[in-house]
Amino acid sequence: MKLNKKPDFNILLFLLLYFFIKYAFYFYVGLTTPGGKLFVPFLKDYANFPYWLTLIASKSAKFLLEICGYNVYQKDAANITIAGSRGVTIAWGCLGIGAIGLWIAFIVAHRKFSTANKLRWIISGVLLIFLVNIVRIDMITLSNHYDWKYFQSFNAHTSFDILTYAIILVMMLIFILYYNKRKIRIDNA
Repeated sequence: MKLNKKPDFNILLFLLLYFFIKYAFYFYVGLTTPGGKLFVPFLKDYANFPYWLTLIASKSAKFLLEICGYNVYQKDAANITIAGSRGVTIAWGCLGIGAIGLWIAFIVAHRKFSTANKLRWIISGVLLIFLVNIVRIDMITLSNHYDWKYFQSFNAHTSFDILTYAIILVMMLIFILYYNKRKIRIDNA
């Protein structure tokens, strides 16, 4: 029996990676936003992945609404509007980077998985979080179009966080169950 066995989950790596992803993203937003003290035009023009994420989210939400028969247009890359109503503008904080960073850090912090296996889990989780975010954007857009007072009366950001973190907890539970099942199978082999 080994007494100095390393734990399967590296809590320090988890915390460092989570905070790095979350705050590095916002720092990078500052680098790509005109008017900031550290604005870098080259990054804005050629490596503006915050803009690309916003564009993917808005175009995906627009596409989903169009499939449902709505006449949707965009004033700019961060906006979605159903004709005849108020639109939704997607801010950097609305992209779910904190939730995505939490998921990525959780998966990476597990020691006993191959890189390929970790990538599958990361991609699956990020896509699910992104899908939930797209549905949220569409629900806000629809609530503006139909003037749903109930839907407009709560904080969409906080509600998204609660829902997303609940989904992440379920995904973590599934991951841990899979991980433990796999670990038992490897230990018995």
